[in-house]
Amino acid sequence: MNPRPPIDCGLHDHIEVACLYGYHLELQMHDGDRQTGTAVTTRTEQGREFLVLQGEDGKIEVDLAGVSQIRALTDNRYFQVLDLDADRRCGI
Repeated sequence: MNPRPPIDCGLHDHIEVACLYGYHLELQMHDGDRQTGTAVTTRTEQGREFLVLQGEDGKIEVDLAGVSQIRALTDNRYFQVLDLDADRRCGI
């Protein structure tokens, strides 16, 4: 069961843009760990949301419930930092 509500729809749109353009991202996890990789896609399974990253050792799936912040390492006009803890409610 997902311990956190879904992320805000606006934040989710930015994550989809990152996947569309293949941004290199750094994810700050709630436990202090960091994950980096190129955004590939998102997926949902049993109410849980995942971000798929292409890392140096292959693809990894990151449960967005465990992510507190996403930083774009690729220069872009859409976002630099997404704070997922700011508002996790989405109308879906």
